[in-house]
Amino acid sequence: MNSFFRKLREKGFFYIFGASTLNKIIQFCSGIFLVRLISKNDFGIYSQAQNIVNIFVLFIGLGTNYALMQFGSEAKNVKERNSFFNFSFKIAVPFNLIISGLILCYAYRANEVGTELKIVLVCMSLLPMFIYLFECLQIYFRTSLLNLEFSKLSTINTMLIFLLAVTGAISIGIFGIIFASYLAYFVSIGIGIYWLRKKKVLSNKSVMLDRKTKKEFFSYSITLMFSNSISSLVYLIDIFLIGYLIKDNQILANYKAATIIPFALNFIPISIMTFVYPYFAKNRENRKWVLKMYKKLQLSLVLFNFIMMIVLVAFAPLIIRILFGNSYLDSTSYFRVLSVSYFIAASFRIPAGNVLAMMKKIKFLFIANLIVGVANIGLDYYLIQNYSAIGASISTLTIIVVTSIIYNVYLYLFLWRKRK
Repeated sequence: MNSFFRKLREKGFFYIFGASTLNKIIQFCSGIFLVRLISKNDFGIYSQAQNIVNIFVLFIGLGTNYALMQFGSEAKNVKERNSFFNFSFKIAVPFNLIISGLILCYAYRANEVGTELKIVLVCMSLLPMFIYLFECLQIYFRTSLLNLEFSKLSTINTMLIFLLAVTGAISIGIFGIIFASYLAYFVSIGIGIYWLRKKKVLSNKSVMLDRKTKKEFFSYSITLMFSNSISSLVYLIDIFLIGYLIKDNQILANYKAATIIPFALNFIPISIMTFVYPYFAKNRENRKWVLKMYKKLQLSLVLFNFIMMIVLVAFAPLIIRILFGNSYLDSTSYFRVLSVSYFIAASFRIPAGNVLAMMKKIKFLFIANLIVGVANIGLDYYLIQNYSAIGASISTLTIIVVTSIIYNVYLYLFLWRKRK
């Protein structure tokens, strides 16, 4: 057992998991502070604007950030890895500017968007570019196996967003929060570039990628982008449709508050998958190894997440009262349903989806997510229109259960049939 933990420490698992834990605690605290520092109406407006921008962010860089993690991990040397990053920037930077333009167009032309929301959207329109650049830096650290630097930079970015957002919220409200995001990403990107240059990892040395490799890279990025985008809509379409159909910032604020803890806890499986991804990618041809490690990983997640779910469901009113205040007690029912959703997603959906992507089963993911994604929008629309925000939480739970079953059945069948 000691040797097992020693190996994990040497490979940087505790750097990544520790930083992820700290980051989520900070982000969680940030959400709590913002709920209390701005009015419930302003929190509803900011949540809706942030949600709309996050929908556009799903398509940043045409998915090259996903491809960079896979192809960067598989790269034979630094020059080859640099070539993938150079190629991705040529695609991503112009496309991210187009995304910013689309956000502006949405804010200008959407009749259902109120004046306050339009102004907030305009101010947030350039965030996708900053988010993409920061993600690429983080991926470069991960694919270089610089886990300590990756973890430090993540923590610095989260801490800056928290401190600056709180300061901004106190001084100028919503717009202070937005300015804080820009400044935090700008400083974090600068620090990341400085560290890479100091370690002499970042260089212009690269090789010429052949047409076949470029085509494979781009195909992977596009397919996985659409697949992950459709998958992520489970967490984003709810707030969008609540704002669109109900048009009540109070209800929207309640629902957003209910999502903060269950959605934030997804950092547990995500941080674990962030750590194991390069190792799984390097061993993806060894189906027997992948099956063995995935079983161990999933069992651990099920046991831990089940305990977390029981605590959240049992003490939901107390948790909401302490963290958000009595004015948010109406969100208790949403909170409980979303806590069950967290258990299913964190134990089955997220790990299986990541391993399938690592195994390059992206066509399956795309088709599965497309079918389920369309069903998700339809189910959300019907349930929200008829049952208000509780319908949104039930829709999220239903879709997560369905996708978890599909992912895991396919993955286990594939690994059992193909194992060596």
